Amino acid sequence: MATSMPCKDCATGSLHRGTPTGRVSTVHGLPTYIAEPPSGEPKGLIVYIHDAFGWELPNSRLLADTYAKRTNCRVYLPDFLNGHWLSHSLLTDLDTVMQKPPASAWDYLYKVFPFLRSAAGFAPYLFFNRLSVTQPRVFSFFHSLRAHEGSTLPVGTAGFCWGGKLVTLLCQDSEKASSNGKPLVDAGFTAHPSMLVVPADVEPVKLPLSICIGDVDFALPVDGVKVIQQVFEKKAERESGRYELVVIPGAKHGFAVRGDEVDKTQLEQAQRAEDQAVEWFRKWMGLGDEER
Repeated sequence: MATSMPCKDCATGSLHRGTPTGRVSTVHGLPTYIAEPPSGEPKGLIVYIHDAFGWELPNSRLLADTYAKRTNCRVYLPDFLNGHWLSHSLLTDLDTVMQKPPASAWDYLYKVFPFLRSAAGFAPYLFFNRLSVTQPRVFSFFHSLRAHEGSTLPVGTAGFCWGGKLVTLLCQDSEKASSNGKPLVDAGFTAHPSMLVVPADVEPVKLPLSICIGDVDFALPVDGVKVIQQVFEKKAERESGRYELVVIPGAKHGFAVRGDEVDKTQLEQAQRAEDQAVEWFRKWMGLGDEER
């Protein structure tokens, strides 16, 4: 089985400009960023499962705002890592480390401290965020959501990098809401998921799932992408349209959340992922066409 592994791109990228417009509160036991739809009356609920940089990353909050606006849903962005996310300073530290090979002793010294900070940041992140710890926390949130506001509203979930694995597991429909027997989610979307075991993680998927991936993603190599495509094509013979895999040429890991806004190509790649997610949720959550 192929396993998608974390890579340097899991901790690189850029911070986006803009000011998040949502609010912070405690939702189902977790600190949560909440983005409300413009109408004030949500047609559904979307739970954003963040990447390794956690729920406070401005990029994620800005994207949550965008989802709320474009889907007319309330978007929850909870702290699923219980405070143990990667420091945002790693975005620049690893960029420094991965620059061109050092040409002098000074170049080595210039890289050594960012390297040490990066290594020190990854160790506790990996220890505290083992799947055996985080999966029950994530699933518990969805159980509570379905028992309350999600009992009468459709529920979608979007996950990125680390969060993509959890979205895929949720779409396996292995647990029903104890309160009403409903699936924990109605549809899922993930961009550049990491730590996927293929085909083992995708074969059991039963709920609508859309995946957006780049063809130069070191966390999920091309061979793994081909396996997912084969699994989805086989599923389509019985359930047409419920599974989607879109490969974006030239896109690297993290492009949907941490791409460089100044780079036109990266901006377009992120926009394609955003459009894919919005269209998927509108289709499978019964939200209707987007108002332009």
